[in-house]
Amino acid sequence: MTDAPDDARQAPPEATLVPAPQHTPLWLALSRLLERLEAWLRSHGGHRLRTGIRVFWAAVTALGILLLVGPVLNAPLTFDDITSSAKDATSTWFAKDFSAEYVVVRDDEGRLVAQVEERFTAVFPDDVDEHAIERVVASQYEGHDLRPQLREARLDDAIVEARTSAGPTRTTYTIDAGERLTGTHDVVLSYDLRDLAYDDSDPSSQQSYQVLEWDVFGPDWPHGVAGSSLRVSVPRDLAATYARQPTSGIAWLLVSGSTTLEPEDAASDPLVYEVSNDQNIPPYGSFWFTLRFAPGTLAMPGPSPLFYVQAYGPFVPLLLLAVGVLFALAARAVAWGDARGRAWFVPESQRRRGSSVALDARLWGARRTAALAEALEAWRRSPEDPRLTRRLARAGYRAGRWGDLVPAGRAFRFSPAWRAQFDDGLRRVPRGFVRDAFLGGAIALTALQFGLARQLSHQRALTLEWWPPVAAVAGAILAVAVIAIALSARPLTREGALAREHLLGQRLHLDQTLAAERATLRSVDLPYVVMFARPRAAGRLVRNLLAREGIGRRAGADPTFFGAGRLGVRFAAVAVVGGAVALAFLTASPTSPPPDQSDVLDDLDGSYGVAVTDARFDATLVRSDDGSARLDVVERLRADVAAHLRAVPQVTRAWRDVVDGHDQGLRVQEITVDGRAVPFEQTRRMGYAVVQSRLPDDWEGEHDVEVRYTLDRPVVAAQADGAAVEELTWTALMPRWTWTWQLPDLETERLRMSLTLSDELADSLTDGSGWLDGTPNRPDEPPIPFGDTLRRGDQAVVAFDENVDDEYESDSLWPDGYGGVQLRFAEGTFAASPAPGIGHALWIGLPWALGPVLGLLAVVLGLVGSLARGRIGVQRDLARWMPPSLTIAQMFLVGWAAGEASDDDPILPVVLVPLVVSIVVGVFAFIRTRRTSAPGERPRHPARPRRKSAATR
Repeated sequence: MTDAPDDARQAPPEATLVPAPQHTPLWLALSRLLERLEAWLRSHGGHRLRTGIRVFWAAVTALGILLLVGPVLNAPLTFDDITSSAKDATSTWFAKDFSAEYVVVRDDEGRLVAQVEERFTAVFPDDVDEHAIERVVASQYEGHDLRPQLREARLDDAIVEARTSAGPTRTTYTIDAGERLTGTHDVVLSYDLRDLAYDDSDPSSQQSYQVLEWDVFGPDWPHGVAGSSLRVSVPRDLAATYARQPTSGIAWLLVSGSTTLEPEDAASDPLVYEVSNDQNIPPYGSFWFTLRFAPGTLAMPGPSPLFYVQAYGPFVPLLLLAVGVLFALAARAVAWGDARGRAWFVPESQRRRGSSVALDARLWGARRTAALAEALEAWRRSPEDPRLTRRLARAGYRAGRWGDLVPAGRAFRFSPAWRAQFDDGLRRVPRGFVRDAFLGGAIALTALQFGLARQLSHQRALTLEWWPPVAAVAGAILAVAVIAIALSARPLTREGALAREHLLGQRLHLDQTLAAERATLRSVDLPYVVMFARPRAAGRLVRNLLAREGIGRRAGADPTFFGAGRLGVRFAAVAVVGGAVALAFLTASPTSPPPDQSDVLDDLDGSYGVAVTDARFDATLVRSDDGSARLDVVERLRADVAAHLRAVPQVTRAWRDVVDGHDQGLRVQEITVDGRAVPFEQTRRMGYAVVQSRLPDDWEGEHDVEVRYTLDRPVVAAQADGAAVEELTWTALMPRWTWTWQLPDLETERLRMSLTLSDELADSLTDGSGWLDGTPNRPDEPPIPFGDTLRRGDQAVVAFDENVDDEYESDSLWPDGYGGVQLRFAEGTFAASPAPGIGHALWIGLPWALGPVLGLLAVVLGLVGSLARGRIGVQRDLARWMPPSLTIAQMFLVGWAAGEASDDDPILPVVLVPLVVSIVVGVFAFIRTRRTSAPGERPRHPARPRRKSAATR
């Protein structure tokens, strides 16, 4: 685009200079690139090249659609695929006596090399017609290029030339016999793999490792195996860097087993580990071993180029779309910018010859005042026409209001005057190769991004943070931005720029002559005064003039217009439903049973594998020097720890440390195993205190575990039977407390608990003290009174001792529910923590109050709205929108508030009765406010005249 020459020296004295647009250097650079590309493409081709570019983008779009709706490439095997392969295990050859030997060494650079020798007997059933044996080995693993190198291949003790086929991530060795294979054949493959290890960390112990975890069968093993063995040799100097003992295992679908590897001779060099399995393994089984080394043991290579392609390649369409947005904005600002007219303009008292108010409004860009200016112009010519009066009144009362944003924009764009700009040569539509590339590329890259997202959704994550759906949605948003910028670019031509400068002169003249202050509805200049004014100011001016002419607000009544009040009602209706949905799906109702220990510790690595056969809890309540209470607890656990688990079993405990909104300040002080302190980490999960040890290695066998913790604020001020008391609730056990303490052959046998406090504190106990009743969903159930109290000097001890069986008989004190004590003291015994604030009380009462409150609102708004005299307006909208919205909100909240309620639960009528009332009121209000016609409108369904009968005629 070439700007017209400007000569400011030719401007008359009264002229106002028009500064040239100042573009940023980035926009200028990008726009020049686009202009040069457009010029080069035009010089090297015409229609054929343009068609070729469109065909290219169409092909990319077709590829994206194929990836989106077609078959999944390299889809992982499903559960059904694997189970059906077991039924057809003899449809191909199967392996007999499969054995693999791995010699793990470090090369001169400190990088890991695995020398592999595999031996197996391939058995071909009589009905199998195959001429070759294929062995698939991974060539890319955890971002490393393994560079597999075949040393030797043997078939029936004869050296053969194996054909090597290298793919992106796999290498296939094919031993072709040249004839149909039958019976049994001995196969030997020797090859080297490099850089199998990778950096990782144990999710349980959180220890950093360099891990060699390898599946002996490889990435694709569609053969059954009858007997298998594994032999791993590790140099002693490399074995000295173990961070955890080596392990091995076999798995097939949900069936698996693992073991810790022990060397055949602990004094040998290298150390040799051997494991064998004499059971049949169906196709697609897994036979793995794991070696974990201390960080820095092995020299690690950088990620392979393929890793970057796999990890970041799917983001390329998204990146191209982001770059496309920048280029489109640059093109819109510069290459597709308005042409330059003169460098100045002068005041203009007359309209431009051949112009109209509607056309000038489009040239000026008066999106929100064009309709009002056009209505003024039409009314000025025929003020006696009531339809034009109503049109003007409606436009005047709409102007500048939020509800007019969309209608004004729609009327501005789709008016015949918009097309007239192009017919008169005042605006142009940019066309060319670059614009086609923007439009075609945005659609094609979006389709490709969605196709890649669908394909990758079937694969495991390639990077730590990989969100294909998010990338696809972001790409779609960028594509819409590119298309919108390219399609909405309608720059002014030079004639259009000169016409707009004439409008600048008109605005200057109107400002100088104070036309807005002396205008009337019949003024010739008023449409332009309105056009140049801000929307709110224009509407206010016209409404004042309408009032002077005696045109009332009812003349502008418009049932299709949504002002701020009506928009607010609709927004509130949607917000109520959205808030109810968010509350129901994102929070747990206070009336729902609290989560048990299995919920809190679900999916927590390391929480499985420690069986507790004997548990003893000893608590001591003391009064500190400042008068506050402190509860010191020692848990003594007799634990039997399982072996051969992938995650290191950890001492894991969970407690309820927030009781009725009061945080007791639970603080774990120490965890010991066989008298030795171990590292631990205290966290929170689902609102409960959780502690877990961080043992770095396996510790199978029987151990004595101690967990010491303190409640710094155990006592809280409370009310009991109308009297002020101080209450302490110690929850030693959560519901389903045996869940993490059981193994297949081990479970808790004995449970003991004691509480020690001074005689003075024991004498201050009041009614309501005792053992927790254990029921998690009945918090108001009174505690079970203590039995005999023992005396130890000046201290009182309450104790409990029970043999726990697996049936949890009814006479058991805690049938896998809450375990602990509740103490109530006279007021003033401690410097107790204040009771929870009003916020907690409101949250507890929310399920009981929401239904009646929403139902009452529905009734009030429905009845008030039904009394509306008019058939439009905010009052009517309240009746038609809010009761249905409040009813729908209650439907979601019924499940939230009473989802776990029984048939006789008192909360059911509290939430169901308001819902029924809301439905009745909503239907009544909807019928009562049904609109037949609005003031100034023809009836929507005018009555048809009755046909006269023959007798009447």
